[in-house]
Amino acid sequence: METSELRTYQSRLFALRTRLLREVGTVEEALLEDVMTAGDTSAVPSHPADQDVEGFDEQVIFAQNEEQLLEEVEAALERIEAGTFGNCELCGREIPKVRLDALPQAATCIECARGEER
Repeated sequence: METSELRTYQSRLFALRTRLLREVGTVEEALLEDVMTAGDTSAVPSHPADQDVEGFDEQVIFAQNEEQLLEEVEAALERIEAGTFGNCELCGREIPKVRLDALPQAATCIECARGEER
């Protein structure tokens, strides 16, 4: 892969990392606020606090997904530094540019990614 292409992917990954760090921080702060907020407790199912559990669960799942994506971005930046970016971690073949354009954090080619999903 050409140096200019690597720089472009690196720049995109840095921008994505910055956005994810901001989002993860915001969601974690919101979750902490929700957990630390004092409130009445009730066994009545229609209590607003009981109804909000679903929203809290969704926030937790969102935070976990964003943290996973952040880990993938960090790993991709490490691969750039190591000189292995753009090569599938499973089969060693070159990851097509189309895939890297869509998912610059991709560590595997599409064939190996499909195999992992099974």
